[in-house]
Amino acid sequence: MVRLSRSIGSGGVRSAAAREGSMTARVGGIAAAIAVLCTAAAAEARKHVVRSGESIRDAIAQARAGDRIEVEPGVYHEGRPGDLNALRITGDGVELIGKTRAGRRVVLEYAGGQSFGIWVSPANSAGPGPEADPEKPPCGLDGSTIRGFALEGFTVRGFEQHGLHLACVERFRIEDNVSEGNHVYGLFPVLSRDGILSGNVVRGSDKDAGIYVGQSDRVVIAGNRAEDNLLGLEVENSRDCSVFGNELTGNTLGIIVDILPDKIRLTQERTVVAGNRVHDNNRENTAEPGDIIAVLPPGIGILLSGADTTRVTLNDVHGNQFAGIAVVSLCLAFVLQGEPGCPADLPVNPDPDGNRIVGNRVTGNATVPTGTPLDALLGDLVWDGSGTGNCWSRNRFASSVPPQLPACPKDRDDRD
Repeated sequence: MVRLSRSIGSGGVRSAAAREGSMTARVGGIAAAIAVLCTAAAAEARKHVVRSGESIRDAIAQARAGDRIEVEPGVYHEGRPGDLNALRITGDGVELIGKTRAGRRVVLEYAGGQSFGIWVSPANSAGPGPEADPEKPPCGLDGSTIRGFALEGFTVRGFEQHGLHLACVERFRIEDNVSEGNHVYGLFPVLSRDGILSGNVVRGSDKDAGIYVGQSDRVVIAGNRAEDNLLGLEVENSRDCSVFGNELTGNTLGIIVDILPDKIRLTQERTVVAGNRVHDNNRENTAEPGDIIAVLPPGIGILLSGADTTRVTLNDVHGNQFAGIAVVSLCLAFVLQGEPGCPADLPVNPDPDGNRIVGNRVTGNATVPTGTPLDALLGDLVWDGSGTGNCWSRNRFASSVPPQLPACPKDRDDRD
């Protein structure tokens, strides 16, 4: 590791500010369009009101496409202990709205033995069997889809696997919710498209990610806070997603954009990671032994693992004890698990290609060596040398691996 001094010149700062404004407008436009689409059926909707002591399940059973279910403050235990999920939605266009007021929240709480808090999917994928993989539901193979869903103002607490599981949904809105202590994933859209997750607080997902977007298209993840999770925020095997203006702190790893081979979709491309605060993610790694993420050292801000054409820009990344922003091959995970490298029959390209790391402030990271060979990758900016077309420009940092990183050619976005 070589210590260097880098800064963004005044011209670079002005250019970055202009680009940030342009990017804010683009993401804001996408979010507004999704909000309009999600509420397009409002004129035909009925309203159902659930008061404390009443059943949210009963209201869902009565709801038709486009209906709005308003839930008054209180703590709700839905279903029976041992049910797969507390709430299940299989129809189009339902809005589930918690009417939080004066600090009194709508809380959906684990009733004992339940794996999932809120499960949203087409009827043919309404719950996995004991051996089924929730990331490979039948709807991901046959094209069945829910059109429209909204969740707002809920606290979902203490479920064994996922707080919110949302599969094969087109046009969704997940806003101003709290996920607490849902052990594997907090908010989990998979095989979905044209959605927004904004203004949510997610904490205590100690086995995987607080916010996870997998195998999905055109999802905006904006203005959320993720803390005290194993992974703060993950975009995996997805396309054209935007991770914008979030705060990630107190996790083992802040943001990961990655590809894995055991999915229905086998590419990860064109994600934008912009304007996020990613700091002090030094939590102990509590992954299950044998899980691929168990090899991660605590203290990584942003990690691209086998991802392609990611743009990482205008982020503030500091106080992460191992690495600030790292770009690596998926094969590194296999090596850290004791394998010689990637399997020969891997069905994905494991190397990161065409990623641009531009205009970030990446300082005060890489301060605590692990005492292992991994320390060769200790730095503010890290690249393991894999892949093609990866580049770095106008970042402010103190250390990098290798000491000289390939510079980015200017493109249209750089001139915005």
